[in-house]
Amino acid sequence: MVRSVVVTCCLLTTACGGAAPLMHPAHVLSPGKVSIGAGAAGQLAALSRAEPVRDDKSAPVLEEYAVSPGISPWASGRVGIDGDNEAGLTYAGRAFRVDFRHAFDLDPIYLSLGAGGSAVVPRPKGGGDDLGSAYGGGADVPILIGWRSDAELYSLWAGPRAGFEILTGSALESEVLQGGRTDLFLPFEGKHFFVGGLVGAKIGFRNIHVALEVDVMYHLGNGSFGENGEREASLSQLTVAPGSALILTF
Repeated sequence: MVRSVVVTCCLLTTACGGAAPLMHPAHVLSPGKVSIGAGAAGQLAALSRAEPVRDDKSAPVLEEYAVSPGISPWASGRVGIDGDNEAGLTYAGRAFRVDFRHAFDLDPIYLSLGAGGSAVVPRPKGGGDDLGSAYGGGADVPILIGWRSDAELYSLWAGPRAGFEILTGSALESEVLQGGRTDLFLPFEGKHFFVGGLVGAKIGFRNIHVALEVDVMYHLGNGSFGENGEREASLSQLTVAPGSALILTF
């Protein structure tokens, strides 16, 4: 089972979908405890995808840079910290995320308040052909309410999550404008906001668990292309992002 997860993640390393599930319950790890996990997630557009307007293709490019529908690998490591705290580092295809959270034991449920910072890494648009890329940074705030069974055979969690990204980069003029030049890159600047909720479960025994999570997010974005930002675009999109991973705790 472990081998199949690793192989799957290796096959997905070239993917850069925008899904970034948490895959952790509301309660935190005990101080000094460590968990590592690997899996995959998908960013599925629930609304109609952005379409070119006449010769202007900037909206689809903005959607690809900001929302990034597609499949991506997921890998994470987390550590428990004294005082009912936890920190983690996650890689999810297009971005790295560092987060810190605190959990409140409200027996029989747990409340988790967290904050994360993300670094969006540049990935060439078009795969092997360099048609442009975007990078940047952002932050998000997840709030979770959850419950776990005795001996932690299974855990359930749900809650809201919201965040933003500030992006920069470039795109080949022919990708933004029908009939545009194929040797000229246009500067890109954009902002991406998202808000929604998630529900997840973790099932297993002792040190091995399988995590499942579904995130539903509403996205708003705007951006401009060109030295003077002469080509502007905006987007609104709803995404459903299912994910699964194998989690080891020691």
